[in-house]
Amino acid sequence: MSRENLWLVKCIDREDDDVAVLREQHMVGHMKHIESIVEHIAMAGPLKDEAAEHVLGSFLAYKTNDLEQAKAWLDADPYAQSGIWETVEWSRLVLAAGVLAGGVTW
Repeated sequence: MSRENLWLVKCIDREDDDVAVLREQHMVGHMKHIESIVEHIAMAGPLKDEAAEHVLGSFLAYKTNDLEQAKAWLDADPYAQSGIWETVEWSRLVLAAGVLAGGVTW
């Protein structure tokens, strides 16, 4: 059985006071960008604190084997362009088990 490859990206916001304002200013553009490439996204959403009161960053899982393509999609995101993220961490996931994998792949 074939295993899907995903590029996961965890983007952690800067802790500056302007980040919440920048998120609000660029939310519509961010959502439009996500909608324009949604067929290439396995999942995406905000990362929140334990109480789910504050956004800490963003998480996306791109459906591609091509890291450079995934980076281009992220670079085109208004959130990336506005500079709200302090760190961006990439990892490849070979989807092996779970609901999104359709059970197990072995």
